[in-house]
Amino acid sequence: MDNLSTEEKNFHPSNPIIKKATLDAFKNLNGITMATAEDFVSKAAAVSVPAPLGATTSLIFGAIYGSVTVKPTSGGYTNWVFDHSFWGIGAMGGSSIGFMYTAYDSWDAFFQNVTGFHVQGIAEGGGILQVNFFISNGTPVGQFNGALAGAGGVEGGNSGKWAHS
Repeated sequence: MDNLSTEEKNFHPSNPIIKKATLDAFKNLNGITMATAEDFVSKAAAVSVPAPLGATTSLIFGAIYGSVTVKPTSGGYTNWVFDHSFWGIGAMGGSSIGFMYTAYDSWDAFFQNVTGFHVQGIAEGGGILQVNFFISNGTPVGQFNGALAGAGGVEGGNSGKWAHS
């Protein structure tokens, strides 16, 4: 983690604010044990994983339904886009800039295997938007964390895959 920029460290899955919010969210998701959640955070923070990717998000959410778009902006993966609607609770919208992290050994495996996601706002730290990505058996494999004022006002998820833009 010593090779990460200050910004990458601020949004890293091992940052205490982000780790607590992740573990709290996973507690409420069906089929995810605390051991699985802890394993994800540990793997995403490992030296063996690829460097974080810069990314942007756009979120529009009102009452029970909304959409989220995530686009990598670095690392040679700018041709991927995650653009899906979801059900949940809250009301907010806006754009966010941050970083994506994976528990896989390669970004290619991440982009090809994701089948679902969970979006949540984290009120601490000035407002953080978090998108967690899962594979078909419910195992978390990646995460986007970025700054978004008022981000504490949303939580939800759905199935969804990455596509080429």
